[in-house]
Amino acid sequence: MNPYLALTRPGNVILTAIAVVAGSFIAAGNNVVDFQMEILIASISAMMLVGGGNALNDYNDRESDKENHPNRPIPAGLISAEDTLIFSRILLAGGLLVVLFGLANKLPFIVALIGTVALISYENQLKALGLSGNIAVGFMSGAVFLFAGMVVSDPGPTLWMFGLAFLATVSREIIKDIQDLEGDTDRFTLPARIGISKSLILAGALLIIAWSLSFTAIPQFEGMALNAYVIGISSANVLMLIGFQNARNGNYFSGQKNIKQGMGIAMLAFIAAAGL
Repeated sequence: MNPYLALTRPGNVILTAIAVVAGSFIAAGNNVVDFQMEILIASISAMMLVGGGNALNDYNDRESDKENHPNRPIPAGLISAEDTLIFSRILLAGGLLVVLFGLANKLPFIVALIGTVALISYENQLKALGLSGNIAVGFMSGAVFLFAGMVVSDPGPTLWMFGLAFLATVSREIIKDIQDLEGDTDRFTLPARIGISKSLILAGALLIIAWSLSFTAIPQFEGMALNAYVIGISSANVLMLIGFQNARNGNYFSGQKNIKQGMGIAMLAFIAAAGL
């Protein structure tokens, strides 16, 4: 894979685009067809911002990644740290400019700007504080849905998806911190403070609440759409449950990956149901 593309973490970038589309469906329903260009612009902006944030993460984690993730582009010698930082800044600035000049409605730009500030604060300070950093990442993940709701001028209906994404992401970030515990000698993470067992208990509790929130959208559907959503969201929750079980068994990498995949399926379930 091209090292610049690898820096963006394409899976996360695609998941972000799906989140923008899903959030638009949640907020606008059948009227979403009236906002096709706005959604496209917002998706491009969000993908650039997430890609830039991931590149910045690789730049800041270049030393710990030598042990935790030696195959990442910088420790693998595929790209220099300086070029990574420049690439990150280009994507972050470009993502903001796309939404600023591409949309007449400026509320999405404000959300994107706040998210970008939060992202930079996370990378430069909050990440080292452990749980505070996890919460910041969860907020940024959930804010994508509020961003999408503002693109279609109605963020209210996206609040439940914000909660689901926030909680599931914080849970996943805790499991990632357990995965990287040995290499994160410069971070005061939750597992380092309270231990792996207690951290897993908290991660599991957050997932249970997220699963509960995922069913709050059921009253919005009926008939085939209802069946599609229930089947899809149930599959997503089962996959996240499998991920948590993998983490409990010590396979933290598969565990956090399964949770992320489950979040993606949850968003696809809503898109499928909204289209029926």
